[in-house]
Amino acid sequence: MIKLIRLAIKYKAVLPAAIALVQEIEKSISDDGSISREERSKLMKRFWVVVKTVQYPDKIQATTIK
Repeated sequence: MIKLIRLAIKYKAVLPAAIALVQEIEKSISDDGSISREERSKLMKRFWVVVKTVQYPDKIQATTIK
């Protein structure tokens, strides 16, 4: 539990982008478990926001995609 708290503190700039990615994933999955090409594109955009936030935490603050 302490490790989880330490990670949350360390990556606190990434949490909003990561949560947005997880929420988008939940919305994108259809009943049969597949993801359309358009939805995959949206997910990849959100994924790269998370990656860039991890790479440059001081430069990117809670980046959102519209």
